[in-house]
Amino acid sequence: MNIVSIIPVRLAATRFPNKPFAKIDGLPMFHYVYNKVLESCPNTLLAICDEKIETYCRNHNLQFISTNPNHQSGSDRVGEVISKIEMKKNIHKVINIQGDMPFISKEHIKLLTSKIDYFEMSTLGCPFIDKKEFQDLNKVKLLIKEDNKNVVAENFFREPMHASEMNVNTFHHIGLYGYQISFLKKFLQMPISRREKTEKLEQLRIQDLNKIGVSIIKENILGVDTKEDLIKVNNILKK
Repeated sequence: MNIVSIIPVRLAATRFPNKPFAKIDGLPMFHYVYNKVLESCPNTLLAICDEKIETYCRNHNLQFISTNPNHQSGSDRVGEVISKIEMKKNIHKVINIQGDMPFISKEHIKLLTSKIDYFEMSTLGCPFIDKKEFQDLNKVKLLIKEDNKNVVAENFFREPMHASEMNVNTFHHIGLYGYQISFLKKFLQMPISRREKTEKLEQLRIQDLNKIGVSIIKENILGVDTKEDLIKVNNILKK
């Protein structure tokens, strides 16, 4: 089945203004991530809504689709892209990749796509580095459970819960998703849940309705949520 990888990018971030243009190894963050994804998925697009990013994409020959700037989530932006390309490309699966995940690899994408042979939606988790990261409210927690010998998501949250055991049943959620196209359309029609509004985690919209397949990887994938994370990423790349 044909697969497309879509990277939603927008400038309007409150915690880290102008984050997409923060430099990683000399490139704007979204360009660096785009190059990494392109290595394993030739059918890769940026979903954008800012003139500044569009100008950059045109000047550097990056493939993009312009979307409505008023979308509430990255998944909504991905959904619009799919509606524009689905018939032309005969797409059946989509990978939603965050533009602040510089250590995304071919193996990670393979895990996401393999899980959506069995689940309508898939995601990834990795170990926390230490207790400090585990307590950080910027780092989303993923509580897992077994279901017929498969690992699925039981819950997502920001503040550790009493049942959370770091790197035992609770892992650092990596904001990457695989979808069957038919399910993505259903997901985007669902009403926003109360917990989704409170936690600002769109995956909570379906948590009680559908099983989300999970792959736990061994390495910690550092995402860039803050300027401190950006410094860590560039220091790792220098080494």
